[in-house]
Amino acid sequence: MIHDECGIFAAFDPTSTRQDAARLTFLGLFAMQHRGEDSAGIAINQQGTLLCQRRKGLVTEGFDAVAINVLQGHAAIGHVRYPTPVDSSLESAQPMLIKSRRGQLALAFNGALTNSAQLRQELQAQGAIFQSRSDSEIMLALLARHQVLEDRPETALSKMQSEMFGAYAMVLMTSDRVIGMRDPNGIRPLCIGELQGTLFLASESCAIDAVGGQFVRDVQPGEIVSLTASGIVVAQPANNTRCKTCLFEYVYFARPDSVIDGTNVFASRVASGSVLAHEHPCDADLVIGAPDSGLAASIGYAQAMKIPHGSGLLKNRYVGRTFLHPNQSHREMLVSLKFTALAEAVKGKKIVLVDDSLVRGTTTRHVINLLRKAGAQEVHMRVASPPLQYPCHYGVETPGQHDLSACELTQRELVNHIGADSLGFLSLNGLQNACGSNLNQCTACFSGQYPVALAPELAASIRQIDPDWFFNRVEG
Repeated sequence: MIHDECGIFAAFDPTSTRQDAARLTFLGLFAMQHRGEDSAGIAINQQGTLLCQRRKGLVTEGFDAVAINVLQGHAAIGHVRYPTPVDSSLESAQPMLIKSRRGQLALAFNGALTNSAQLRQELQAQGAIFQSRSDSEIMLALLARHQVLEDRPETALSKMQSEMFGAYAMVLMTSDRVIGMRDPNGIRPLCIGELQGTLFLASESCAIDAVGGQFVRDVQPGEIVSLTASGIVVAQPANNTRCKTCLFEYVYFARPDSVIDGTNVFASRVASGSVLAHEHPCDADLVIGAPDSGLAASIGYAQAMKIPHGSGLLKNRYVGRTFLHPNQSHREMLVSLKFTALAEAVKGKKIVLVDDSLVRGTTTRHVINLLRKAGAQEVHMRVASPPLQYPCHYGVETPGQHDLSACELTQRELVNHIGADSLGFLSLNGLQNACGSNLNQCTACFSGQYPVALAPELAASIRQIDPDWFFNRVEG
C-alpha cells in the first residue's frame, strides 16, 4: 500500500483564557495517527513566545501527560508524518520554528512542492541556510523574506503562494494568530472546526470530532484563513483556483468517519463497492473485505450483489505496514505474520475478496494463498479503485512505476501473479461517481494527468501507459 506523509492540526482560543491548546492538539493528532507514524510534534504559544517539541514515533510515545502539562498555552499547532526516502531525520520533523525580523514563526505542512529544487537554489543564492530537505523549511524561508516588506503575515503568505507550485495544506502560528492555507487546487485537505469559542484547523474532520468540536466547513482551495482574537478572518482566494481533491483520500488515506469537501468517506467507499459490483459481478457464496481498508467497499459490493457479507481474515494489528520495507523477502515474512484466514468461515465456499487498491500485489497474493489453504473453493479479487499506474508527486509516498504491478503486468498476467480466479478493477468514472459527482478530483495516480506541472526531470521519468495494453486481455 502507499501512504500519505502528513497530518496537521491547530487550536486557537481567541479569548486567550484556555491554556490547554496542546492537549487539544494532542487529541487531534492522535485521531490522525493514520496519516503519519514516524514522528509527531507540537508547537505552542505561551503568552506570545512560541515553543516547540518534536519526537520520533507515535503521538502517544512522544507526548505523555507530563509533557502535555508542560506545554501550556492558548494556541498550538501540531503535525504527524511518515518519513520520506531522502530524509527521515528528526530535523525534518514538524512543526518547524524560526525567528524572523517580525518575530517567531512556527509552521506545519502537508504536501509537496513541485518546484522545491528551484526555490531552494534561489533562496540559497540569497543567503538562506537549510538544515534539512524538507519543503517546510523552504516555505519558512520564503515567508521570512516576504515579511521583511509586509506588515501582515496574510499578505506575505499570499505572495509566497504565488511562488509555490504543488499540493499543500499548512498551518502557521505567529505570536498573535494561527493561519491556515490550502493550495489553489485544493489537492490536500484542510477544514475548520469550533468548540465553545475555541477554533480549529485540521487535515480531517475526524480530528475535530475527537476534541468534541463541531465541523464548520472546509477551507476552500487557495483560501487563507486566520484565527485571531477577533475570530475567523478570511482572505478570499484568487480567481484561478479550482477544487481538485486527491481522489485517493477517499479510497484509502482518510479515516472512514471523516468528511472531505462535502463527501462522507465511509459512504463513498460503500458506494464504490456497489458500483464495483455492477461493473464486475461475481457468482459467489461470501464477500469479505481485506482488513481494514477494504471493509467498507466489501459491504457495498455484498449489498449490491445480494451475497452474504462476513469475516474471513484476521489481522494482527501489532505488525508494521509491510509496504514500508524495501526488501521483498522481509515484506513477505511480515505479511505471513499479519494475516490469518478463518477456515470455518471460508471452507468450501466461493469467495469474493474486496480491497481498496492493489500496489505490488505481495500482500494480496499471500492473502489469497491463505484463503485457499483454509479451504476456499474459489477466490475472486475485486479492487475498489482503478489500477495504480503512476507515482504521486504531491505529498504521497508511492513506489516507482517499476514496483507498481499494473505498470509491469497486464490484467491477465496480474491475475496469475496474485493467484486469483478472476480480477476486476473499479473504473475511474465509477470511482469518481461514488465519491460525488460534484467533485473535480486529482486522479494523477490513476490517469497520469497531473493538475500541477511537474519539474521537467520528474515529468520525463514518467512512462505513459495505454489502458488498452492493460485491459486488452480482461479476465473475470
